[in-house]
Amino acid sequence: MIHSVRLTPFLLLFLGLGISSCSEEDTDATPAETTPALTAALARATTDSVQLTPVRFDLHLEGRVEPNVDRTTEVFPLVSGVIEQVPVSLGDRVTRGQVLAVIRSTHMAELEQQRTEAEVNLTTARQRLSAAKAMHEDGLASAQELALARASLRKAQDELTRMRRQTEVYGSAGGRYMVRAPQAGIITEKKATTGMQFSPEQIGSLFTLADLSDVWVLADVFQSDIEKVRTGLAVQVRTLSYPDTVFAGNVDRVFNLLNPERKTLKIRVRLPNPDHRLKPGMYARLRLQHTTSEQLPAVPSTSLVFANGQHYALVLQKNRQVETRPVAVQHAAGGVSYLSSGLAPGEQVITSNPLLLYKELND
Repeated sequence: MIHSVRLTPFLLLFLGLGISSCSEEDTDATPAETTPALTAALARATTDSVQLTPVRFDLHLEGRVEPNVDRTTEVFPLVSGVIEQVPVSLGDRVTRGQVLAVIRSTHMAELEQQRTEAEVNLTTARQRLSAAKAMHEDGLASAQELALARASLRKAQDELTRMRRQTEVYGSAGGRYMVRAPQAGIITEKKATTGMQFSPEQIGSLFTLADLSDVWVLADVFQSDIEKVRTGLAVQVRTLSYPDTVFAGNVDRVFNLLNPERKTLKIRVRLPNPDHRLKPGMYARLRLQHTTSEQLPAVPSTSLVFANGQHYALVLQKNRQVETRPVAVQHAAGGVSYLSSGLAPGEQVITSNPLLLYKELND
């Protein structure tokens, strides 16, 4: 959009002969006396072309960083008992399979006893089958007795397999149940304490793990701004913890229900967080960029001068004169001013040191 044009000393001859200005008191273009300051400023001046562009609004919202629910897991105990050890703390980062708690459980002791019995039964069934085969070969046992011995062996094998799978699921070791992390993440909730006795029905989950490599930022939108938000909109997020860092994302979801108390609509922004800088609960400021179908002449906001309750633009005309022209700003966002009157597309406005030039032209 910006086309920088430097006014060379060669042009100063024309500028010195025909610099004009418009003010609230005098709307007719009149020559202005060229001063050394004005001459120096014009020699370094750059210009920008007025462009007809869609009007963009910046919507500012407040929100909070939240864990990605799709990557959050609650860890429930499978057995009741007494917690003997809790080797982790709230806020710790854990890996998948890491032990979170050790529980002494009568159920696990019974399970291990049943597994031991199943192993003994399997050994006995093998011995009986071996004896039945020998007796069948000697004519001392019938084919039916041999078949029964084989069936007993298969039953013993199946029972031991079942018991082994159960102990693998529970992670039994010496009558202890190991609560292990089902995923890598941060412990965001912890209810387990050493010495606590519980049953699964009473305690619910012992831990909550959140994978913070991907987080959400939730924000409320007032009803008057609902039409300005939609999925896919670019969002810039800033936090109090990192004021100089801009986290870039997009609106991931616009919820369909209003908050019954605040009468606001919630939106969600998903942000990558590989270094875990963003923490759940952090306060965040969001800036959404919304573009409308309306098109207006636009110039950099820094090219305008506000004086005596009026905005002015310094227009470089084709005859190389500089005119101070009043303009009406309808909207400004992102360093751009959208004008409802005063300038036409294609005109050149001075963008460097406009305030200094204004004062030199109109004082």
